[in-house]
Amino acid sequence: MSLALQLSSPLQSLAASLTHARGRVAQPSARPIGAVAESDANLVAEHLAGDPHAFAELVKRYSGAVYNVAFRFTNNAGEAEHVAQETFLRAWRALPRLDAQRPLKPYLMKIAVNLCHDWAARTLVQPVALDEQADELCADDTADPFQNLDDMELRARVRVKLDQLPPLYRAVLTLRYSEELSYEEMALALDLPLNTVRTHLRRAKAKLRALLEQDE
Repeated sequence: MSLALQLSSPLQSLAASLTHARGRVAQPSARPIGAVAESDANLVAEHLAGDPHAFAELVKRYSGAVYNVAFRFTNNAGEAEHVAQETFLRAWRALPRLDAQRPLKPYLMKIAVNLCHDWAARTLVQPVALDEQADELCADDTADPFQNLDDMELRARVRVKLDQLPPLYRAVLTLRYSEELSYEEMALALDLPLNTVRTHLRRAKAKLRALLEQDE
């Protein structure tokens, strides 16, 4: 299914490259053969200098992660596509003003999460349960449901149970365990205090563990 970007030139050249299959995004047009992996900062600099391939490389690098988080938050493929499109459009517009030395992935995640919150507000979806919005720390005394994800059956069960969690809990688990962001990067992406991020993650793991135990 195409992530067809309805964007004006020069972003139209990215339209054919942004395709996905349930969280996996196909690679856009490759940079010249033999090109080595470059840092995000170098790619941003090349983009700002007029290289038509540089931004496409950034899209290739992070479109899967952006779509993955958006899909886990919205649980809707069409909305996740829209979030991914809008995220890269906003990033493209903002790149001239950004500090190129700061990590780009958490910034893209922040745009995507903000767009997901906008979606939640429009659709009256509650990101977390009303009784779970306190910022206080809670003890992480439950077994980690992600410890044995080499088990294919467990992976399948986790995917099913993730859909039963509130959107924000799905997002924090995805950021931490699928996209492997640090707590500090998660705080930036979610625009939340670090302790609040830790609390949400602990509660998300506890709820997921409880859901998994219902089947045991």
